[in-house]
Parts: sequence; C-alpha cells; structure tokens
Amino acid sequence: MTRNWGIPAKNEHTAFLDAKTAKPLLTLFVSAVFGVIGASVAAISFAAARDLLVNLFHGVSLVVAVVSAGFGCWGYIWLARPRFAAQFSGHGDAFSSLLRFYAKAVVALFVALIIARNAGVVAPDIIGVLLLCITGGAGAAAAFQTVLAFVPYYE
Repeated sequence: MTRNWGIPAKNEHTAFLDAKTAKPLLTLFVSAVFGVIGASVAAISFAAARDLLVNLFHGVSLVVAVVSAGFGCWGYIWLARPRFAAQFSGHGDAFSSLLRFYAKAVVALFVALIIARNAGVVAPDIIGVLLLCITGGAGAAAAFQTVLAFVPYYE
C-alpha cells in the first residue's frame, strides 16, 4: 500500500480488499480537518504576534519571527517524527492510530496557542511574540504534514 489513506493498485487484490476496512474516505476527511486546524492555528498565531508587535514582519524583527517559526516547525516535526516516518516510508498507519495522533496534536496545538496568547500577562510582549511565532510554525508544519497525505507518489 503506497498511501496512508490509499487505495492500493487493483492488481494487489488482497490489499484492495483490506482497504475496505482501512476507512480511506474517513482518513481523508480527518486528515483534511487536521490540516485546516493546523493552518488556522498558524494564521491566528501570526496575526496575534503582528498585533502585539507593530512592524513585526519588517527588518530585523522578520528574522526573529522566521527563526522562531522555524524552531516551532522543526519542533513539531521532531515530536511527530514517527508519523512523518510512516508517511515518507509509504507505510501507513491504521486509522485508529492516525486518529489518536491527530487528537493529541490538536490538543497540543491549542494548548500552545492558549499559552502563547496569554504569555503577555506574566512576560514582556516580545516573549509572547516569540511563543506565538513558535506556535505558528508548529501549526504550519501540521498543515504541511496533512498536505503530504494528498500528494501522490511523493515518497
């Protein structure tokens, strides 16, 4: 089976029959919803960071924003490395393990967003901006991860 959600080639008759129980359409739907949530977290985070620091994405502050977003992106990829490995190897996860992964990731993204949005209460605004950019990077990585599920033959 070459795709996590995929329907195998017709010449693989047993794999084709197994795909009936793999819930490919539900997996596609759940992956799409997770991608939208990840993109939403990224958009909300970057918009909130821009509201905290005027001219955030200009000059030197752009470098700081990009570096912290990259840290969040690579942090998410490191934490989700087993899931990425399953995608890049071409061996998919069972629907139940995929759903558990997405549920944990959504909770983690929302907790990170809530912490980052409220960091200004106890810390300077620049700390809140950095945390929001890190959360935005993680959300962008989560959205990218689901995009990989829809790209055929990227392995």
